[in-house]
Amino acid sequence: MNGWKITKPFELTQQSISDASEKLTHSKVKITKALITLADVLMYKGEINSNEVVLGSSGIGVVSETEANLFGLEKGKHVYIEPNQECLECYNCKMGNTTNCSELKVAGQDFDGFLSDFVSVDTNKLFVLPDSVPDFDALFIAHISRAISVVDKLNIKKGDYVAIIGGNNFGNILAQLLIYYQAVPILLTNNDEDLKIAKDSGIYYALGNNDNWQKEVAALTSGRMTKSVVYISDCNIPPTKAFALASYNARIAFTGISHKNISVSFSQAVKKQLEILCISSGFGNTAASINIIANKAINLSHLRLDSTTYDKVPEMFNKMSIMLDNTDKIYETIVDLV
Repeated sequence: MNGWKITKPFELTQQSISDASEKLTHSKVKITKALITLADVLMYKGEINSNEVVLGSSGIGVVSETEANLFGLEKGKHVYIEPNQECLECYNCKMGNTTNCSELKVAGQDFDGFLSDFVSVDTNKLFVLPDSVPDFDALFIAHISRAISVVDKLNIKKGDYVAIIGGNNFGNILAQLLIYYQAVPILLTNNDEDLKIAKDSGIYYALGNNDNWQKEVAALTSGRMTKSVVYISDCNIPPTKAFALASYNARIAFTGISHKNISVSFSQAVKKQLEILCISSGFGNTAASINIIANKAINLSHLRLDSTTYDKVPEMFNKMSIMLDNTDKIYETIVDLV
């Protein structure tokens, strides 16, 4: 097994990966497609600390070897690989509450990701994909899972107005999920292309650079502003915008795909007595996310992505790194491995 491993900032090398498929609980999966996200690029640039690992935040593939007599997971099955691993050592894990592991490990950061030809993975981390789930959509299961966590932890109800600061792919997915749950998302973005994609995706309340966000949100909510605000850390919009759109005693969720560092002044949040939540993963929601895709509850066809092949991965990382340095917007990239 071989994969693109980061050994130091700006350096990817193709290296051999240890094969744990001889363990009784492990299966071997041929990776067919992987996803490069902003988190991977920040790792490449050395802006997120990590181990020397194979990059690649999400992956899907075909089972090539598995333990005998394992019902439903035979050789040749099309699968999604859970990108999170419980530490099994923190208090929550030891108490059996692994979904709330406090030291959750993430693929492509804490352990090898999916930019490799094969992976050996614990069988309970594999989810068989129904025929109704396209490869393209399956690569966004982690995004949907995190969006579900946002909805749950903010306790959003039918009819609630929710301001979303950031119109990237994750913000778009979250807004569509809120519509599915019969809430009312207000998506705010400083990127014209993201604004168009949002409207094409059926997100009715989408505001861009030419709109007065505070005035528009006040008009939509009859002056009350929103009781729930989601700030996406990847959006390059000042966090104070989230505080300005929140009503008194509202709840603010800080989330995103990359966990990039941002500077925040909490003076306005303290004045409004806002409740701050931080949501870093959607662990435990994978099955629900697959079901949402299978039922066509959200439409991912309008999302903007780039694509590349396995042999051109270093070239793509270099290109995306330069674009970030030039403050150009980068898009998640699908890597075809077959």
